[in-house]
Amino acid sequence: MSAYWLLALIPFLTGLSVSAQQGMLAITERLLRRTARRVEGTVTGHVASREATYATLHPVVRWTDADGVEYERAVPDTVSAHRIQEGTRVRLLVMPGAPDTVGLDSPDRYRSAMFGVWLGAVLWAGTLTAVLIRIATLLPSSCGLYC
Repeated sequence: MSAYWLLALIPFLTGLSVSAQQGMLAITERLLRRTARRVEGTVTGHVASREATYATLHPVVRWTDADGVEYERAVPDTVSAHRIQEGTRVRLLVMPGAPDTVGLDSPDRYRSAMFGVWLGAVLWAGTLTAVLIRIATLLPSSCGLYC
């Protein structure tokens, strides 16, 4: 085999790293959904942030905690702020005692993380299968399995 087969490491390691990173995100999202409190909130506006080269709108949500304390925070989430109008009632996930961990109660992040896990798994498993088939075709046929 030539050195070009080392190029197969690129999709293999990329798929492995995508699967690992998205798997950690899926586990974190699953734990958040199990341990966080669900509260009702109201969208009071939108705030722009520059996360990349363009401005991104995030909804600003006001909610009351179980202790009766009222909070208002911008919710950095994957949901487009244009889809959530001002005055809309939304469900939120908040960790007890940590109001900065607020997030929209939406299964979208878990679904996209699981899609990333499967995409990475297909990438590295496909690369591994292709390399193993290539190695198997290079074995001498006269020896069989016991060379």
